Amino acid sequence: MRHLACLALSALLVSCSSLGSSATGLSGSLVIAGGGMSSRSLEVREAFLARRLSGEVGVIGAASSGPEASAARGVRAMNEAAGAEVAVALPFNAGEPELADDPALAAKIDGCGALWFTGGSQSRIVEAMRPGGRETLAWRACVRLLERGGVIGGSSAGAAMMCDPMIRRGRSANAMRAGVGPEGVDLGAGMGFFPWGIVDQHFLERGRFGRLVVALGETGIRLGWGISEDSAIVVDRTTGWAEVIGSSGLALFDMRELQVSEGRWEGVGLSLLSSGDRVNALTGEVVATSGSTARAPLGEPERALVMEGLFNAEALKQAVHQLFDTHRERALLRDGAEGALLRRGANARAWVRQGASGAEQMSAAGLRLDLYRITE
Repeated sequence: MRHLACLALSALLVSCSSLGSSATGLSGSLVIAGGGMSSRSLEVREAFLARRLSGEVGVIGAASSGPEASAARGVRAMNEAAGAEVAVALPFNAGEPELADDPALAAKIDGCGALWFTGGSQSRIVEAMRPGGRETLAWRACVRLLERGGVIGGSSAGAAMMCDPMIRRGRSANAMRAGVGPEGVDLGAGMGFFPWGIVDQHFLERGRFGRLVVALGETGIRLGWGISEDSAIVVDRTTGWAEVIGSSGLALFDMRELQVSEGRWEGVGLSLLSSGDRVNALTGEVVATSGSTARAPLGEPERALVMEGLFNAEALKQAVHQLFDTHRERALLRDGAEGALLRRGANARAWVRQGASGAEQMSAAGLRLDLYRITE
């Protein structure tokens, strides 16, 4: 399905040619949250609200099977975070795609200083606001908000829809067996606000790195952004820099040295980043948060770590931490016919800092990941 790579390139070229003038040719900000939004996620909402322009915060619940109720909950949460009545629900939903070309609703977006998309199914968002990939009046109003320097944010499905193409659905093990498509990882057109890779969410909690690697390998897109719950990336589209916030962090995949063969995806670059770390989305450069200290492997060299439950919650994070909490240089994760080899690359590094709660947070960059599937 190499046509998906062409789709992604086309979306990037359209965005760069049509949006505002800056170092990247783009304007505005994005707050892309990995889901699991709760009272703990105040930092994410505050980062979003800090970037809004004058005007209301439009909340769109189109991803939900109950869009009105979802938008209402989003409005309450945003008002609580702001300490004022700043948010209003917008009625877009997948059952009424004609609303995307309603001039009055497009004008409503034009009057907003920010937009927030709630969770559910990312496909419903596209069906509601960009059916058939069309540039509807509502979609163009979203683009104009960014051109004005405004902010668009979203959680869970509201994060997945940010890129184009986007991941619609799929499990990691199925993706490794069936590739891209309805039986594996299903891709489709997204909203295209974030042009620097594919975004995935609920990432470490649901073991989604298999499906993200397969999607990146098929499309030829270089960077994959796996955002975990209660975390977000704050993206400055004018510069291309993204900062990690929240308690769980970001898994960044770099496919620059990827080699793909039957049932194997080798040479995937991996960084596991925490709050305050930054990424240049144009180059893939990773910058550690200020106030961090280097972490060297501890103890004497040991045999490779072997872990069962390849796609179990937090398995990838646990393996990365083990590589630096001990002197192991590689970890083998396996689950039936699927497996992964994680190793420290020649330029691997790790660093730690005290998180907001006082707990130590560790980040790592320069890791290498190989995924494989045992075939008959």
